[in-house]
This record gives sequence, structure tokens and C-alpha cells, in this order.
Amino acid sequence: MNPIKSRELADGVVFNSISDSRFKTMKLLANIFFPLDEQTVAQNALLCYMLVRCCKKYPDFTTMSRKLSLLYGAELNGSVSKMGDMQCLNIDVSGLDDRYAIDGESVSAELGKLLCEVIFNPKISDGKFDEDDMHQEKRQLLEMIDSEFNDKRAYASQRLIEEMCSSELYGVKRCGTKEQIEALTAADMYAAWQNMLKNAHFEFTFVGDGNPDSVADIIENSFKEINRTPVDLSTDVVYTVFEQNNVVEEMDVAQSKLEIGFRTACAEPEEEATATRLMCAILGGTATSKLFTNVREKKSLCYYCVSRFYRLKGIMVVESGVETANIEEAKKAILAEIEDMKNGKIDNFEIESAKLAITNSFYGVVDTVSGIANWYSTQLMDASVDTPEQAAAKINAVTKEQIIAAAKKLQLDTIYTLKPM
Repeated sequence: MNPIKSRELADGVVFNSISDSRFKTMKLLANIFFPLDEQTVAQNALLCYMLVRCCKKYPDFTTMSRKLSLLYGAELNGSVSKMGDMQCLNIDVSGLDDRYAIDGESVSAELGKLLCEVIFNPKISDGKFDEDDMHQEKRQLLEMIDSEFNDKRAYASQRLIEEMCSSELYGVKRCGTKEQIEALTAADMYAAWQNMLKNAHFEFTFVGDGNPDSVADIIENSFKEINRTPVDLSTDVVYTVFEQNNVVEEMDVAQSKLEIGFRTACAEPEEEATATRLMCAILGGTATSKLFTNVREKKSLCYYCVSRFYRLKGIMVVESGVETANIEEAKKAILAEIEDMKNGKIDNFEIESAKLAITNSFYGVVDTVSGIANWYSTQLMDASVDTPEQAAAKINAVTKEQIIAAAKKLQLDTIYTLKPM
């Protein structure tokens, strides 16, 4: 894959481009970063979905859809995520690559203009967003929060992070609470939009075979009249656990959820993070992992049992669905597997299988434009940006001794259990 090229367009505004001629489509992605703040996450989240709904030039669903159709069936999407101690609004447009347009039309430039219309010229009147639009997006955002609550696996994972990071920014919900969303006004949304333009950190990423410079110029011109003071972005990492936390919650559920959170004592951009990533995969990140093979298959203690490494925050989480009667036995079995790793009980097959699974997933991202865009956007806050080949080389270079050292750094922080009433 071609390496990423970066260009600063304004203070706190970066344009990244990856040229790739293998696809018939292209994508332009805007990642908009704010520090996580309990007072502003809800309005930022709602703002994201209001911006992609319509804008001043295309003021309703019909006109926006017509414009996208005229651009060879282009797509416009928005989402909200967390990256370390940051809230990220993701707005992207994708469509036909310039090579396949009729009469030499620059689809990439048109998509760049559309993205700027959405971000810089929303549907605003008298210092307020449209009330009807806001109520529609509120309703959909509240329904999304309800769906996450109803997915008890996702709910339990979220609750562990809230309990584990209750005194940290990372514990703040990415979209806020239902009460915060319901309380928002059209004037609040205008203030959030103004704050975004002046203070957020912007990372634009272009993937395709068109002319990225023309797209960058369009975006750069949009920022020229804005007096910006971008926020500082950082993530606090907790390296030592002083007190373990045990939380039990009862709810009307059929299957219990057991979530165990660990501090890894390392995070990106530290070099040890690569070994920790591989250690986590050996533990519970693949179909040949210790948790899958021993806890789920051999002992039949869990319906599922996986581990995840949040590399920007230095947290590893083990997630499992269990019968209530098996909670304690499953907990002991999971912790025993970790102790085995600390004591060096890792065979070469486990290491090579995990390396192969991880590197294959890296190489797979280059198969789609969206995969490439997402690959680079998840590294935007890292000290350096690696291609999939470079990342795979780092994984393959990790030794057994480094894996054991990473396991020895694990510190149990929080155990969260969701049980039937």
C-alpha cells in the first residue's frame, strides 16, 4: 500500500491522502476530535447526526438524496466513537472514482464541496438549528442508545469501562445520556457547531486515485475565515492499580455477563504496546486462543470468552457470557490462564497462530477503500502511522520473552458481573 501523505491546512486541521488505483470508488473522511467532557458529549454526538442529515444548500432529505444520486450514487454517513480520552465525530462521503466519471467530471472535488457544505453551512436560521430536524435526530439517537442497552453484551462492556474509569475521562459515554440528549435545544446545537469550527481538531483522510490536492484546497478555503484555537488532545494512562473493584448488577436477563478489566501498564505510542497486543490475542483474540480453547471449548464454562486491548488507554478487557452458576468457576479459569502466561506457559503454536491471525487481519484492510480509510484514521493520534505491512513486521518481530513480560505487567482492576434478578 502507498504510504500516507499529510498536509496541514490550518491550525489543528490536517489533510491526509492515500493514493490507490485498484478501486472504482473513493472516500473522503473527516475525523473531528474533542476531549471527552460529560457536559458536551451529548450535544457533540447529536450535532454529528444533524450535520449529515441536511445542510443549507440541500435543506431536506429529498434534496440531499437527489444530490447524492447525481454524484453517481454517492453516500454520506456519520458516526460517533471514542479514541482514548477523546470523542470523535466521523463524517464521510464516498463515491465513484474520478477515472470513471463522464466527460472528465471531478467527483472527488464535488464530494469535497459537499462535505464542506455539510460541515460549514448547516441548515441554520436565527442562530438556531431547525427544530423539526433536531427532534427527528434526537429520536433516532435515543433509539440507538436504547438498542445498545438492549444488547446486554455491549451494555456489560460499557458498564465495565464506566466503573473501571469512573474518575477518568474515558469513563464518559461517547454519546452522553438519554437525559442529556432530551434536554438539548436548537440553540445548544448552534453553540456546539460554533465550538466545533473554532476549537475541535480536524483530520481529513482521502483515499482514491483522484487529485487529493484539489480536495485539500477546497477544505483549506473553508477554514480561512475561521479564527481557530484548537484544543489540546491527550489521553491519561493509569499504570498502577491501588484498589480492585468488584461490581455486581442485577437485571432481567437470561444469561449472565462477566467482564474483567486489567491495566496493562503500557499504551500507544510505547514500544511495549505491540507485545501487549499480541499477548492479548494469544489470550483471547483468536479461534486458537487460550480462553477459546480451554475455558470455552474444553471446560464449557462460557458461551463466548474473548479479550480486547484498548491500546490508547492501556486497558485489556476479558468479556464472557456465562451461566449464573458458572460465574465463579469461569472467573477462576480466566485468571488461571493469565497466570499461566505470566509463568511462561505459552507454546510456539499459540504464538505463531496469533501472529498469523493478526497479520492476516492487517493485510485484509487493503481490500476495500473503507478498510484503508479506517486503518489510517485509527492511527491519527499515534506517534507514527504504519502501513499494514509495517504493522505486521512489528507483530512478527515480537519474541516470546516480550509476550511473557507483557503478561506480567497485567494488573486486575475491575470485575463487573451482570446477573439475573
